[in-house]
Amino acid sequence: MEFRYLKYFVAVAQTRHFTRAAEQLGIAQPPLSQQIKKLEHELGVDLFKRLSRGVELTRAGEVFYTDAVNILADAERAKAKVRQIARGENTEVKVGFATSTSTCIPVLERMGRIQGDGINLQAAELPMPELASQLKNKQLDLAIMRLPCYASEPFERKRLFDDPFVAVIPAGHPLAQFKRIQMTQLREQKILLFPRETGPALFDGMNTLLADAGIRLERQFAAPQLRTTIAMAQAGLGIAIVPRSLAEHLDNSAAVAEIEDMPMTSRIVVAWEGSNLNKQALKVVAKITQAESEQ
Repeated sequence: MEFRYLKYFVAVAQTRHFTRAAEQLGIAQPPLSQQIKKLEHELGVDLFKRLSRGVELTRAGEVFYTDAVNILADAERAKAKVRQIARGENTEVKVGFATSTSTCIPVLERMGRIQGDGINLQAAELPMPELASQLKNKQLDLAIMRLPCYASEPFERKRLFDDPFVAVIPAGHPLAQFKRIQMTQLREQKILLFPRETGPALFDGMNTLLADAGIRLERQFAAPQLRTTIAMAQAGLGIAIVPRSLAEHLDNSAAVAEIEDMPMTSRIVVAWEGSNLNKQALKVVAKITQAESEQ
């Protein structure tokens, strides 16, 4: 299939008229009609219904139109990248996500809006220590991190959004009936928390907070990640205290309750090494933080 067939087809589909499409393309109408017929013959389907005053897409034509538009857009992006490279510009931005942030819908939505806007995003989910190491060594351009985090302190950072802590309570537990609870209601309960090595600053802050409130941690079960504590809570092993973004869309095996007097809040930030000279990375920072200010 010749690439120009796609351009011709999209022009006719958008104008719904062979003559207007030909004028738009700068060619004569008869050759355009012939090229569309060749395309239909090659595909073995009719793409248009020929009407007295123009054309309409067939069902097959509607499906093909979506793919054709995407292919043409990909080709334009490819040309833009090649031209940027020829000018000595780096179009690739490598982004690392902390494991506990990789499912944050607001972050993913912002990244999705940027992808293809003259920027080639390469994303990877990494443990926090590896994330900080690769950022420091410029193996990554940007990192989406969760604060508090000791490893993030040497880097430049910008806030994306706050992610309050909630309680994930096993179904059938007396507290599962409440939408909001107080810290005092967690006393004498088995509280599940991730190991310190997963996030030292986050663990230290939460551990101190719970101890001061007279709340004990369940030490019998070790959860390797924040999300694992949720699975343990769903299994009835205790109450997990986790950021709200990780507790969305749970099934009926557990309930989620706001902790009204919880003084600690997790914060999602984008971080980068200050000496990183990748201009595209700074464009990404500007775009995703702009999205926050517009909300």
